[in-house]
Amino acid sequence: METMDGETAPIESSPPLNILCGICNEFYRANDLIFSTASCGHVFHKECLTRWLGRSPTCPQCRANCHRNRIHRIYLNFGERTEFDDQEAPKQPVQWVAIDLDTHSPQDAHNVPEGALQCGTDEDGLPTYVARGYFNDDLLPASYVPQKKAAFGSWSCRSHRLVDGVEVLVLNDCDCQWVPGSTGSFPPNALQTGYSEIGEVTYTGRGVYEGITRLGKVHPSHKVMYIPHHGQEVNTSSYEVLVVTPRVEATCAP
Repeated sequence: METMDGETAPIESSPPLNILCGICNEFYRANDLIFSTASCGHVFHKECLTRWLGRSPTCPQCRANCHRNRIHRIYLNFGERTEFDDQEAPKQPVQWVAIDLDTHSPQDAHNVPEGALQCGTDEDGLPTYVARGYFNDDLLPASYVPQKKAAFGSWSCRSHRLVDGVEVLVLNDCDCQWVPGSTGSFPPNALQTGYSEIGEVTYTGRGVYEGITRLGKVHPSHKVMYIPHHGQEVNTSSYEVLVVTPRVEATCAP
């Protein structure tokens, strides 16, 4: 295309979408890296958001707490709608599925989805499921108890009841194993469940405490697995770590 002066006008690398980044106020384009905050879901250019979070641990739009590790990339559809948009997306082998635990949610919103991984019980003998939840600047490996409509994670010597930002592990066509570990060790292919406030990866583990199989948080640098127990954080140096391997047919070790 030529301008009125006979010069060739620059060609945009990709067409814009009619949505603005809340930081730079420029339209998103198809080749932009676009990131979302995990807690409130607001979206921004990656460069804009990471630069902002380097100065302030809050969402630029709503000012909710937002740690630099609690952002993820999203993909916006810039194309015209097609017949394939109505087709159900294939299930992913490993998913973290959010559980709605709001007091005003439907009565069955707390039920676990098909494929959730059950393991052990809590201190009251109720079945627990592999889960994780956001707490302060950590993403905590946790145990979800449907009957209590809450997950429980350990942090700073206490057990914490989690009802916001709780996600349950859902497996589809996977092989899962519990691999023995001790004093902070973990297999190289262990499922990376969460992270600490300084960015250290933490893992889902299970161990026996007071004769009961309990889910917990393997914290490598602390050399133990932490377990939420009767409001306190207890620990064990001997445990098993969860390893998940996607494959065609799933067989989970008991």
